[in-house]
Order: sequence, then C-alpha cells, then structure tokens
Amino acid sequence: MEAHFSSNELIDPRLAGNFTAEGMKELVGLAFQCLNPSSRRRPRMRLVATELDRILETEMSMTTFMGDGTTIVTLGSQLFSS
Repeated sequence: MEAHFSSNELIDPRLAGNFTAEGMKELVGLAFQCLNPSSRRRPRMRLVATELDRILETEMSMTTFMGDGTTIVTLGSQLFSS
C-alpha cells in the first residue's frame, strides 16, 4: 500500500518559509526510510543522526535570517552574487 501526502499534511505551518524545498524533501525521505516495516531495511540511528546533521547544515548554509525576525530563504549561490 502506497500513501500519498501533500506538503500541507506533512509540514507544520509554523515552519512556513524557514526551509528549502530540497531540505524538506530530504528530511521527509529520511523519515519514510525510518518507517520501513522491515527493521533490516530501516537506516541505523547513527546514519539517521549523520543525515539529520547534514540536512541541517545544508539548510543553515542556504537560509538567511534577517535581524527583524523575518526569514528569507536565499540559495547559497545567491549570497555572493551582485
């Protein structure tokens, strides 16, 4: 049985704009791997922790927070363009 979810059903609306689509896609993919009914096919927790750290680090490098509390998602390559 395959389930289909929209991003509105999976993402807390309070997070709006505080992440990149790619980062959320990776996070959701990792979460679904963890839900595999077969324990042999689920990732080990060490790998999960490593992947979560990698996703967070990537998100932090791609997201800029403005001083007034406003969050603006800026691709890393755009930070250095004129």
